[in-house]
Amino acid sequence: MTRDEVVQFIKEVQFGYLATIGADDSPCVRPISIKDVYGDDFYFFTFCTTRKVGEMEANPKVEVVWMKTDGASQVRVKGDAAPVTDEAIIERFMADNPMASQIIPPGGEHLFALYKIVPAKIDAAIGMVPYKEVEW
Repeated sequence: MTRDEVVQFIKEVQFGYLATIGADDSPCVRPISIKDVYGDDFYFFTFCTTRKVGEMEANPKVEVVWMKTDGASQVRVKGDAAPVTDEAIIERFMADNPMASQIIPPGGEHLFALYKIVPAKIDAAIGMVPYKEVEW
């Protein structure tokens, strides 16, 4: 898979599974919507009160996997998660994701937290295996 194919893949799948390390040093996995790639980084939003925010603050190492069951293909991204404070990127994200504004309750804008994953390694597999590293 090429970089462009990876971006297209995650836009089509939209939901990936984010793995973090919990306070008890065990993995925690949950579905999240990640379909935005700006520059080299993958972006997603969450509420700042979620457990995953505390987990990412304590240990920014994360992994996300997106999978298509038809064709049994997947993309895996390992990297560090970091909060985004750049207002231009936040505005771009909100414009690209109008659903985010609908999810935030009125007066709850302070709960919004935008994160990026700075990829260290991206692997893709068509037909499940073998994985091949994607040049990013």
